[in-house]
Amino acid sequence: MKNIRIITALMFLLANAWGCEKLNYTLPAEFRLAMSISNKQAMDGSLTIDLIKIRLNSIDIQGYRETGGDIFMSRSFKKGKTFTVKADADNETISFDIPQGVYKPLSFSMVFQHDDDEDDLIEDIEEWYEDILEGDDDPEELQEELGSIIEDYLDDIRPAVLVQGSYRSKTINARLIFLVNDPMTFRILLNNRNGGKEVILEKDRENTGELILDPAYWFSVITPELMNSAFPGKEDGVTYIFLSKYVNSHIYNAVFNRMEESTSIIVN
Repeated sequence: MKNIRIITALMFLLANAWGCEKLNYTLPAEFRLAMSISNKQAMDGSLTIDLIKIRLNSIDIQGYRETGGDIFMSRSFKKGKTFTVKADADNETISFDIPQGVYKPLSFSMVFQHDDDEDDLIEDIEEWYEDILEGDDDPEELQEELGSIIEDYLDDIRPAVLVQGSYRSKTINARLIFLVNDPMTFRILLNNRNGGKEVILEKDRENTGELILDPAYWFSVITPELMNSAFPGKEDGVTYIFLSKYVNSHIYNAVFNRMEESTSIIVN
């Protein structure tokens, strides 16, 4: 009889422990997301990336768990928040509380915030193109007009993505400005350190991820001949290569189409 009582008590304790463990899947695990730029050389070293600014409206999280149910949640940034990611630097991190568990897969959808105040500058670009078509201005004046527009972009617009760097070749030495100002979403499946899709988040341990931006991959389809063909802008002695939806768009489109597929998040 005594043995039966002991066995019953042990079974009760085990059942209670199992219940607590199951309940723990409702508890939040802190997850910290860092941001970095891949250190791979871009365009065989002729292109150097100094910083990338991304402006986010929200990060939408979707996860499928082995135990505890699936997760759908969102982290919003009021009016859009700009994060500056510098090369070879410790950059700002974003913290989330995500229910702990074993996820397979876990995805983050980066919802970008564009700037609605671009319309006036688009009109300036249209007038600049009219000057080119009419042949009224010489190339140097056209470069100066474009340089002024570029400076206005840098001063007045908070785009979805802004890449700043420098480009050097035998024919040009210029500051590179790559600017995206469209509504868009990047859906990223998180990987573990081994490259797998199983991601484990636990409440009482450090859960970290790294968002890696890879401009070397973005620009890997751009040849020196293509980059050298860009129409440059000039302002106060500075030469710019400006890549946007409206200026040097043939280069912009080739780069833009490679951005989402190469952006990754590695966990722990």
